[in-house]
Amino acid sequence: MPTRPVVIFMTSNGVGMGHLSRQLTTIISDEHRIKPVLFSLSGALPRIARSHSAGELPELHGSGIRYEYCPSRESLHLPAKGWRRKFRVFYRSYRWHPYLRDRLVALVEEVGARAVVFDGVVPYSGLLKARKRLPGVHFIWVRRGMWQKATPEHRLNLSKNFDLTIEPGDFAAAYDEGPTQQRNDAAKIAPISLTDVLIASTKNDARASLGLPTTGRILLLAPGSGALGSVKNTIDAIRELVETHHSSWCIALTRQAIARHDIKPGRNLYVLEDVYPLARYLKAFDAAIGAAGYNSVHELLSARVPTLLVPSLNHATDDQRARAEGVAALGAALISRGNLETETADLLSDTVRFELRTACARLPSASGGREAAELIYEQARNACDYSKGRRPRAPKRPIIETRASIKRGDISDVLFTENVPENFLNEPIPVEHIISNSSTSYRKERQRIADWLYSFDS
Repeated sequence: MPTRPVVIFMTSNGVGMGHLSRQLTTIISDEHRIKPVLFSLSGALPRIARSHSAGELPELHGSGIRYEYCPSRESLHLPAKGWRRKFRVFYRSYRWHPYLRDRLVALVEEVGARAVVFDGVVPYSGLLKARKRLPGVHFIWVRRGMWQKATPEHRLNLSKNFDLTIEPGDFAAAYDEGPTQQRNDAAKIAPISLTDVLIASTKNDARASLGLPTTGRILLLAPGSGALGSVKNTIDAIRELVETHHSSWCIALTRQAIARHDIKPGRNLYVLEDVYPLARYLKAFDAAIGAAGYNSVHELLSARVPTLLVPSLNHATDDQRARAEGVAALGAALISRGNLETETADLLSDTVRFELRTACARLPSASGGREAAELIYEQARNACDYSKGRRPRAPKRPIIETRASIKRGDISDVLFTENVPENFLNEPIPVEHIISNSSTSYRKERQRIADWLYSFDS
């Protein structure tokens, strides 16, 4: 049996679980033809790793998947105070792109990767520079469609730096009027959704697993992470409407580990703390109200959950309004136009929910993960074996020294670890996550790379 090629699946930081969930769907869809490494700038990555180790993702059994977290520009450890901190808050990319470049080059060398798959809106400069250092490795960009009309189109031209660009399909593709719509530089595939690869729990098992009532009707309220603005007002408004006019219903409110809302449980309100993957348990719900992000739409509608979409208008790239309009035109979801009282009443109507489920059954299959896996496998199979090149040049000494000052041996030292602690983003010291079972040479290289961001004092 031929050796399984190693593929690094990389994601941007994002504001939720979307990029990670799409990559995870593709990894599970591959059916163990490759050896996956999930390398992410998202603070949610350790949550997925913990789900895997706890047996919550049995579909990954036998995949040999390994994980490594890399801080994004927004989550870097900054100087403690003063003008250096103000400078770094303003200039988030300070020495970060060389750091990302070297992190990726070092990881490719450590695991012997033949391909790198990036799921994100815009490829980072550090990623593109790593690509130049790795000419034999194939690079793939998973680039979602449904961009805002005003998004600068020149960003799309970065596809020329990749061996392949993949565009996951969208149920609302007919309503896509953004700059990706007319381009022919991507392989267009079916929508990607975890619902296509996860073993779905029955209604009773799902409710039991989530700690929800086994009888009665339950409304899922999935406002997203709240990272793009406060969602508290929307949550409070829906909660009051349900308690006042639809008291026979309970509400299950999602709160991810990276969420920023802090709603407490109450009468007929259950808070689902950091449940992942929620897609497995969607049969627990009789209806849903949520944002119109790519993953939430394709998971809820694929599972035929009657849904009222409240599109976020704060995204710089993703056109949630167009996606919500598109699926509403298909009769597969309701869209909020500002009258939550009437819209919630419509959603909770037996007749409307039956009509929505019927329309969802007519949607195409969200089987794009399998198509993506096939394309990625072919890229990895046809790539060259990685051969170590010369070490990337260290970034120039900064004219203005604003690296975070770290005292060796002190409590302020950098934590190099294979096990990321929970709530690590709030730790007082920087966390440098290292892939499990790594070599001594890799650990030494990672300590060298850390110097790009941190000034070590003796």
